[in-house]
Amino acid sequence: MNGIRPKEILDLLHVLEQDATGAHGGEGAGEDGHSLVLATAISLNGSVYTRAGAMGLFVPESAVPGTISAKSLQGGLYEGIEEAAAEGRPLLASLQISEDDPILGFGFLCSGTLEVFFEPVDDALRAHLRKVRDAVLNAEGIVCALEIEGPEAGRRAIYRMDAQGPKGGSGLKGPAALKGSPSGAHLPPEAAAARGCFKEETPELIEDASGGRLRRVFLCPVRPVGKTMIFGSSPDAAFLSVRLLELGFTVFVADPRPGRLRNINWDRSRAVLLEGGWNIASEAARPDEETSVVIMTHNLAEDRATLKGAFASPAGYIGLTGSQKRTREVFAGLEIAGARPRPGTMHSPAGLDIGAETPEETALSIAAEIMAWRSGRAGGRLSHKPRQHSEHAGHKVPGLILAAGRGRRFGEAHKLSALIQGKPVLRHVVENALASRLDPVIVVLGCDADAALKVIQGIDDPRLRVVFNPGWASGKASSIKLGLREAPQGAPGVIALLGDMPMVQPWLIDRVLSEFELSGKLVFPVFPGPDGPQRGYPTAFPRALFDEIQSLTANETAAEAMRLRWSEALLVPLEDSGTQLDIDKPEDLELIPK
Repeated sequence: MNGIRPKEILDLLHVLEQDATGAHGGEGAGEDGHSLVLATAISLNGSVYTRAGAMGLFVPESAVPGTISAKSLQGGLYEGIEEAAAEGRPLLASLQISEDDPILGFGFLCSGTLEVFFEPVDDALRAHLRKVRDAVLNAEGIVCALEIEGPEAGRRAIYRMDAQGPKGGSGLKGPAALKGSPSGAHLPPEAAAARGCFKEETPELIEDASGGRLRRVFLCPVRPVGKTMIFGSSPDAAFLSVRLLELGFTVFVADPRPGRLRNINWDRSRAVLLEGGWNIASEAARPDEETSVVIMTHNLAEDRATLKGAFASPAGYIGLTGSQKRTREVFAGLEIAGARPRPGTMHSPAGLDIGAETPEETALSIAAEIMAWRSGRAGGRLSHKPRQHSEHAGHKVPGLILAAGRGRRFGEAHKLSALIQGKPVLRHVVENALASRLDPVIVVLGCDADAALKVIQGIDDPRLRVVFNPGWASGKASSIKLGLREAPQGAPGVIALLGDMPMVQPWLIDRVLSEFELSGKLVFPVFPGPDGPQRGYPTAFPRALFDEIQSLTANETAAEAMRLRWSEALLVPLEDSGTQLDIDKPEDLELIPK
């Protein structure tokens, strides 16, 4: 997650509002007359970097709890803080950083020129931070705009994301400006860039010289960590609530059993406590795809009732505590009723395997798994994750769907248009890819391209890109080469799928993607075959293999690279081949479950 971390906002407000003496008041003056100063990291070596937006509270001389004394700082930081405090106005400074400064906590990655914006803390800034905090606690996505250079340097505004958006589809509400409001009927230039900034989760610098004077506005997304619904009132539920609140989650705790929630010392000022089951809790929380549900009632009937509701909801994470044996007992009753989770959403037993035994340890393991899920990670050890090269860091991984072949064995009909479960084969593949984290999803068409286009007509997703391979008749290698050329320049690799494999599910795509992000290796699933393990799809090809794949001849495919590098690849084991069914002949359609 790039941009402002929700927990940073919560911690900043805690420091500002817990000043017992009230000495900082509206003007931010400390006991010795000096002001608290908020420092915001903007750019490093001329580019907005991943920790841009990181903030720290400083005081020039006195020691205020929760702040850093500026006297201990190097590299011009002290001078910038002192000047901003003394003059009582914002200040943009370019500082030379010679080495990491762990005191600052901005996450500097290398030496160079760092731009930092210093602001004396006043009532308007406190009000702005409170509004940002309220958005975090209400699980509302926003973009913060800060004018760092120009006639209104120090002006802050908040752009609220709205799925519908006003006329024009900009998707913005506002701006809600805290230090002066943009005048006139038209939104400023940075408003148009706010949605893209939020979607990419990447800070951005907007420069505007239209008025004859340069304005530089820093845009920084604040994406909520999400909502969590906890069902249960035992000590492990209470500890989990505390851990998630510390991380910035919006937490709802529910238990239908009367009086249970009164027996634990909950943080009632932040957690929403509900006496009721799934229906009452879901009405209050309104779960969405970014909501996590943790069921820990330790009661078989309550667990089943809650799981049934969670399965029917859009929640992206559903965790159930308890042993494997107990999980089977719970699911047995649900399967009879036809209640099943969506692929990839169920986690049972909930939590990463850290050897947890106590309630505190259990809560930690579940919180860690939820964070891994939200980051699209497998929760592996950091020591197993290779360093990302700077040219690829932060880039998304595209999907490459190969759908250009003739399909001779299927006969005269267009096999990608054949219906499976009421939907064309290729549409299954494309929709499954778009339901994953792949971005963009590139579909390579060739033979019968018009028919294939009709199959995917109406899919409205900005990640979808369709390209035509004029040399499709020369073999699959030409489509792979074309697809690799279409991959974004900074992408660390591609995830390849076949247009005639409709059963490759989003959870499997994301599993391969996560393993690739962690390892940087060639990754593909393997499943039992008559002659031993067989390789399958999707397949992650790292950029380091692009040149090798580009050298393939017309009669070769990327499967050759997979065969040659089997020993060094990361394999994802599958218990059965259900997801690997491909449509080669008309009779293959009968193998797909109705």
